[in-house]
Amino acid sequence: MTHTLLIFLGMALATYFTRVTMIALLGKDLPPLLRRWLDFVPAAVLSALIAPAGLAPKGHIEPGAHLWAMAAGIVVAWRTRSVLWTIVGGLGVWWLLRGLGF
Repeated sequence: MTHTLLIFLGMALATYFTRVTMIALLGKDLPPLLRRWLDFVPAAVLSALIAPAGLAPKGHIEPGAHLWAMAAGIVVAWRTRSVLWTIVGGLGVWWLLRGLGF
């Protein structure tokens, strides 16, 4: 237990110091190009986490309810720009298809 806690605290400190160092070095005066680039980081990270699970949940691309639900979520997100409606739309399609036996 103690070993795991030390690893957890060490990684928390490493993460904290890398972020603080970046903020301290650059301050609030980020170059416009860097600021624009950083605006895309959250969407890129979220896509990298979600896409493999949605496209290939078993290690290979396989059409099914999860793929259609992901496509519906993408369309709803594009049209509404709302996280809540994206989740509702994607889950609604998934539940509907699962209920139909797809």
